[in-house]
Amino acid sequence: MAEERKIQVDEMGLVFGKTMIIFTVLGVLMMVIPAILYFLGIRPYIPLAEVSKYWTGSAAEFWRQVKGFEVHGYGWIFKNLGYMDTLSMLGVLLLMITPLISMLAAVFKAPSLTYRILLLVGAAEFIISLLFKTK
Repeated sequence: MAEERKIQVDEMGLVFGKTMIIFTVLGVLMMVIPAILYFLGIRPYIPLAEVSKYWTGSAAEFWRQVKGFEVHGYGWIFKNLGYMDTLSMLGVLLLMITPLISMLAAVFKAPSLTYRILLLVGAAEFIISLLFKTK
């Protein structure tokens, strides 16, 4: 019989882990629920039948053919949150920033100033990586 091992996790680690779980579940739900509604035909931004017609081209060609404009950045998502296919993108955004939220939550349970500084540096690096393009 396998020996049971007890692992101790400090409060900072528990807060980080629980925050990751909570926001991951929320992010997935925020993606899946609108996606199901989209596939049921409820408030689509791009009709489902149109999507598959233009899959073979580039993203720029897709937008020109389906909506008649070029997409630059992500502003179009926030302007069209009333549609299920774009609303699901908020779930993607939440999943993207979940590690940042978890690091910031863990700062308050860090056992020392050193850990707080390391978490804040990690959070700053995360933010910088989101804001600046790399070549």
